[in-house]
Amino acid sequence: MIRARVTLLACDSHLAEGCPWVFEPWEEFKMPKTFKGGGGTRFTPVIEWAEAQDEAPNLLVYFTDAQGEFPDKEPCFPVTWLVKGKTPVPWGQRVQLN
Repeated sequence: MIRARVTLLACDSHLAEGCPWVFEPWEEFKMPKTFKGGGGTRFTPVIEWAEAQDEAPNLLVYFTDAQGEFPDKEPCFPVTWLVKGKTPVPWGQRVQLN
């Protein structure tokens, strides 16, 4: 069981249709059955969505190969990049996935 509110967004060049998916601590966490995508990768839509909320996230965790367009400036909340591959990230904490 997850003891935190989790907001899941899927993104390629735009946010995926149907997101965000929000899971409260008392709810079962189930991944959406499908994600529709296929465009170039831009990290900006997720960052902009998070910045537009009434409250900044405590942490943004991004699963990625880090091959895409990053925002020009670092957001005011912490970002952890879980990266498959060797591509560097311009800011935030990078965690290597093997």
